Amino acid sequence: MKKILLMLLMLPLISMAQVKDAKYLAKNAVPVENGRVIFTHEFEVPMNVGDIYVAVQEWMNEQFAPVEEMPNHKMISTNKEAYEMTAGGEEWLVFTNKFLSLDRTRLYYKLKLTCYDKKFVANIYDIRYWYEEEREGGVKYSAEEWITDEWAVNKKGTKLAKKSGKFRRKTIDRVEEIFTNLETFINRKAIKNIMK
Repeated sequence: MKKILLMLLMLPLISMAQVKDAKYLAKNAVPVENGRVIFTHEFEVPMNVGDIYVAVQEWMNEQFAPVEEMPNHKMISTNKEAYEMTAGGEEWLVFTNKFLSLDRTRLYYKLKLTCYDKKFVANIYDIRYWYEEEREGGVKYSAEEWITDEWAVNKKGTKLAKKSGKFRRKTIDRVEEIFTNLETFINRKAIKNIMK
């Protein structure tokens, strides 16, 4: 009887955890195209391609200014004729930061922006991790072998894997943060453009 009562008390906690993780458990929350993880977002902006390109380049230069301890965090290429630019990201993804306990991974990725009249497209791809690098060189993973549905979600689609699940969760959050930051910046530029 006590076991049944305990199980009944645990059910709400289990379902709350599933609801909290629903966004991360969703099928294709980590999108795979031709075997590669690629997050894509299209932004609509009431500006012409040239103005969008200038605004996007300003954001890229701010966000990907060189950082001495992160040598891969920088602008990689710009192509004004094709209205494209690519940057390399290198930063820390922190899982937990408690007294005497820091769990984090180094995150690498590429961000490509392509501009058109009234819109631009952002792609985040080539995502890689360097985990526990201070312990005998650590372990390196690619997103394709670590955070996809196949690797980071159980077969029933109800739980994140213990180790790779935290990478999936933090990566999805970071991608959303980058896209939101970019959209906010460009929308402000668009409003200023309209007010001229």
